[in-house]
Amino acid sequence: MDFQAQLRAGLLRGEWTTGQRLPSIRKIATSRRVSHHTVVTAYAQLVSEGLLEAQQGRGFFVSNWASATDQPPVSETSEAADPLYKLLQAPPGQIKLGCGWLPLPWRDTDALAKAVRKTARSGQSALVEYGDIQGYLPLRKQLSVHLRKHTQIELSPNQVLTTLGATQALDLVSHLLITPGDHVLVDEPCNGNLIKLIKLYGGIPLGVPRLREGPDIASLDRLLQAHKIKAFFCNSTYHNPTGAGLSPQVAFRVLKRAIEHEFLIVEDDVYGDFCPGTRQTFAELDDLDHVIYIGSFSKSLSASLRIGYIGCAPHLMGPLRHLKLLTSVAVPGFCERFVNTILADGTYTRHAQAIQRQLMTHQKLGQKALRKYGWNFEIEPDGGMFLWIEHPDIEDLSDYIERLEARGILLMPGSSFSVSQDFRAKTRINVAHLTKDIAHYFDTKGAALR
Repeated sequence: MDFQAQLRAGLLRGEWTTGQRLPSIRKIATSRRVSHHTVVTAYAQLVSEGLLEAQQGRGFFVSNWASATDQPPVSETSEAADPLYKLLQAPPGQIKLGCGWLPLPWRDTDALAKAVRKTARSGQSALVEYGDIQGYLPLRKQLSVHLRKHTQIELSPNQVLTTLGATQALDLVSHLLITPGDHVLVDEPCNGNLIKLIKLYGGIPLGVPRLREGPDIASLDRLLQAHKIKAFFCNSTYHNPTGAGLSPQVAFRVLKRAIEHEFLIVEDDVYGDFCPGTRQTFAELDDLDHVIYIGSFSKSLSASLRIGYIGCAPHLMGPLRHLKLLTSVAVPGFCERFVNTILADGTYTRHAQAIQRQLMTHQKLGQKALRKYGWNFEIEPDGGMFLWIEHPDIEDLSDYIERLEARGILLMPGSSFSVSQDFRAKTRINVAHLTKDIAHYFDTKGAALR
């Protein structure tokens, strides 16, 4: 450990108290047998990190921050216990088997790095200026082409609003549509954060069971008879967490009910680009009269890139754009230009096709490995990331998940995806992270977890 690291570690351990003066540069250089330059550099770095304070003519003193830096976060209760929080904040060494994103090596490609450099050279003003509130126009044009090619959705660039990932898109739409007391339909199971978001705006979420080809129409009809529905938030492609799809027949029947009962379908298609070829959407059947479409590049490109988008009817664009102005002003212009670059030159298409092939392979291998150990899944996706699994011998997976966590393997319990049903016997697996080395932990009769 070099001198700077040793000094930092000593400060964090509390070897010096808050406000204590450290030895002079000359004295500590002599005692630690390091050069004058090494001490000057170390002190300067630790000042910049907030561990030391420099007082002119007096020397260097331990700051108030030094004793607080290594303390645990204040929120060690409900937030730290949230399974999604654990996944997002887990250290690099842990295996995030229940996460909703791709492994890092799948996305860290030379082609994407090249596009970053190309964007930086050609759009330097985007590094310092605010972007277009509605979104970078060339990107909105590319998104129109992209959707027409892969989904048959026809929309103009004026019907596209860029967002900070699908998370902001869902937040803006929820803010616009939901008022306290509104009944809002969601898939069951579904994204747990969506349930919390709907409740945050005073909505009452109601679950529609998700089947192999889409929402359960019989259950949907019963809910429509019992309640006035404001909106239906629904995954279309590779549903989270079951991996289910959407057939043309079911899409048409759901849309027909949206028209008859006057509610909007909020189509969350963030996993759509994992689907090879064209895919079924609600939006292509409706010309966005009763559908708000949400897409994202965060899942397929980078979780930190935060580029999503909304496609909607013209009369909704103004209110959504205004909400975006109030909450975030604009998406970082560099990120928008980067996505535009890789859409325009074909880099994204090639990248997406490679991901699609990998996911199809991992789905087959993952299903085979889990079935070998007796795990069941009603839906067998042909691609995408997710498997929604259960074991006939385990009624509650809580203890099993805790034992996996003790070995550095993190899962999302089924309860995280529940509106009203009991999913304690289920969990979500991300097959992109499931390897041979991990699969043997799912042998419930083996020794791996004992």
